[in-house]
Amino acid sequence: MKSYLLSVAGNIAAGKSTLTRALEDRSGGKIVSFLEQVDYVKKHGYLEKYYRAVTAYDKLKGKKLKGDDRESFLRIKREAEYWGYKIQETYFLTRLLDLGVLNELLREGQSVAQDRSIYEDKIFTKNSNNNEYITDRDYRKYQQLFDLVMDNKPKPDLIIYLESDVEALKSRILGRSRGEEVDLAHPKNSYLSKLND
Repeated sequence: MKSYLLSVAGNIAAGKSTLTRALEDRSGGKIVSFLEQVDYVKKHGYLEKYYRAVTAYDKLKGKKLKGDDRESFLRIKREAEYWGYKIQETYFLTRLLDLGVLNELLREGQSVAQDRSIYEDKIFTKNSNNNEYITDRDYRKYQQLFDLVMDNKPKPDLIIYLESDVEALKSRILGRSRGEEVDLAHPKNSYLSKLND
């Protein structure tokens, strides 16, 4: 029997992990769930630093600033760009390592349901570039690296995209109380909306 790689995609708090586990539970062992392996990112506080930097940048972007305020803004912008690239680079490398495990499972004939694939990182990176969280130069560098490395890697046989409105996402974020995500649920925070676009 052929093994399959299913990827569950969607915004933050859309229900990817829940569906991935349910696919494993309901398949009677025919599908194994493979959840995000992002402990390194969480352990080093990258998400919290990234969210803090882009939130601060978004609050000031578009305002007319002078003198010290302008210098502060430029410092915040550089910080957002630094963490924007750093987080995408780290996710990419972490998920690249995950692909080795996925490949082994697939070679053994095991079908896999994966919570967020490396291909979604490409979308997150494009979104970060569109919102000026990653410089054009770093975005091009990421694209070249991605295309070079992913040329002969396994692609999902099926991608299941979970769509959810932003208010539901914010409610779920508050309900699961992950410290690094809490600011995303603030009524004036537009990060989730930008990802939904």
